[in-house]
Amino acid sequence: PDYESPAFPLPEAWQESLQQPKLPEQLDLAQYWKMFSDDSLTKLIEESMHSNLPLQEAALRVEEALAYYDVERSKYFPELTLDSDLQRRRRSAAVSSAISDQTTDFVSAGGFLNWELDILGRVRRLNESAVASAEASVELYYGTLISLQAEVATAYIEWRTLQNQVALTQKNIDIQKESLALAKQREAAGVAPELDVKQAQSNLGQTEAALPLLNISLAESEHRIAVLLSKYPGEMQDLLKQGAGLPTIPVFSNASLPLDIIRQRPDIRQAERELAAQHALIGAAQAELFPIVSLPGQFSFEALNTLENAFRKGSFAYSIGPNIQWNIVDFKRRRSMVAAQDLKTQQLEKRYQQRVITAVKEVEDALVSLQQERLRVEALKRSVAASIQSERLVRSLYLSGLTDFQNVLDSERRLFEQELSLTQSEGNTVMACVQLFRALGGGWSNTYKQASTEIEIHYLDPNAAH
Repeated sequence: PDYESPAFPLPEAWQESLQQPKLPEQLDLAQYWKMFSDDSLTKLIEESMHSNLPLQEAALRVEEALAYYDVERSKYFPELTLDSDLQRRRRSAAVSSAISDQTTDFVSAGGFLNWELDILGRVRRLNESAVASAEASVELYYGTLISLQAEVATAYIEWRTLQNQVALTQKNIDIQKESLALAKQREAAGVAPELDVKQAQSNLGQTEAALPLLNISLAESEHRIAVLLSKYPGEMQDLLKQGAGLPTIPVFSNASLPLDIIRQRPDIRQAERELAAQHALIGAAQAELFPIVSLPGQFSFEALNTLENAFRKGSFAYSIGPNIQWNIVDFKRRRSMVAAQDLKTQQLEKRYQQRVITAVKEVEDALVSLQQERLRVEALKRSVAASIQSERLVRSLYLSGLTDFQNVLDSERRLFEQELSLTQSEGNTVMACVQLFRALGGGWSNTYKQASTEIEIHYLDPNAAH
């Protein structure tokens, strides 16, 4: 049976809604990272597309699949094998009464021809399967490309977030040092107890202890980016610039995201191509239930004693004629093979449908994360603003002798924790946006890059060899 693409079950609308205006222009997912307006991020992703070794490996797998396609396509044509033979023969005198010389030279030069006549479409179905398999390998490459871009973006955002947290921690250490100096000054003046100094020292030490952990995470994040670019960590100084801050989140709404946009996800397209490849094998198996007709042939130039005689008139010999092979009794082996191929096709169809459902789920997850992290950022901004005012009031009350020093330290610590949470939530928001673009299948076009060469991939025509 001819292949038909399976139905694409999709819900009527996204469950989660993004509460913001739609961009006037159409959302461009092919190079979504440019919408973050971060030159360093753009440079890192574009560099990774050229230097990442696993991506180059995936490109070579595409070339391998195309080579196998050429193998299958060649079966449309006759196969010709050349053969030559030069022998010296001596007949036994015990079995021959000939008086002539018992030794002769035999010369032969010719070839063998075999051509399967694809009357029932077995070769055509095998060719269709090879085409679909090659296309599936292309989609696998695109999937690797999308994952790489998202991983680079996520690692970069994590690195920027940690940078901000390190700077925030260092700022808080400076503030706490000022508080410690104030406590010591007031103790020396006899207006504050030694307890205030010890509490300030404890608070400062706790914050200073957090800084090395953040620096470890920052270094690990930088190393992760280096690995994604297939570089050593020491080679990243020119690509990673200090103090740029988090990328800007692009503005878009659900109206920018039609449901059928997930059709372009490479994993879904790969599953569909794998299904098509398997479906073609049903036809190939069915064709083997019937006779296989081929056209074998043989030709040669033959002579005795001298090579010169081999090419004289009358030395040419040939044979040609159709050959029919039909295995009538195989104890249901071929029919069982047809059934097995059909069952395998049904399995891949279920896998395809599940992949569609999973894709919708991943988009919904990303929409929820993006929307809720935005709400969390707004709440934390309000909390940080209130904590700043609270810390100022508490410090003023302390200097007026209306509250103790512990309240000052507590207000500083609360402000620091909330600022850290805000910084982390802002980073999570940008990462959720990246995951949304990844779930939508963003980050590829019909061109894949192998090293510094661009190779255009077109879906192959299985009938091109006819």
